[in-house]
Amino acid sequence: MREGLISSCAINHVGSSCAMEQEAALKLWQISEDNGFRYTTLLSDGDAKTYPYLNTKEVSGPEIKIKKEECVNHVSKRLGTTLRKAVKEWRARGVSLGGKSRGSLK
Repeated sequence: MREGLISSCAINHVGSSCAMEQEAALKLWQISEDNGFRYTTLLSDGDAKTYPYLNTKEVSGPEIKIKKEECVNHVSKRLGTTLRKAVKEWRARGVSLGGKSRGSLK
């Protein structure tokens, strides 16, 4: 082991990883207020729980609602997965959605 590295970690959260993410986001938003600036937009990976959690905590005050922006990489990944799943389902029904012919999606 290299010098200076800690061989064990202290537990600083008890609960689910989802709850840990929410609490970490809340702490970051509160620290920003203490340092004189305010976040107004959350860049998200599609997680549906942290965004409403921050809004219910009214971190930036009751008059400011946090906006949610989706990460384009996560959106494209979900869109691609959904499209591949739809093509697979339609092929199982006997509908051709692929190939190089006119009207194909492949």
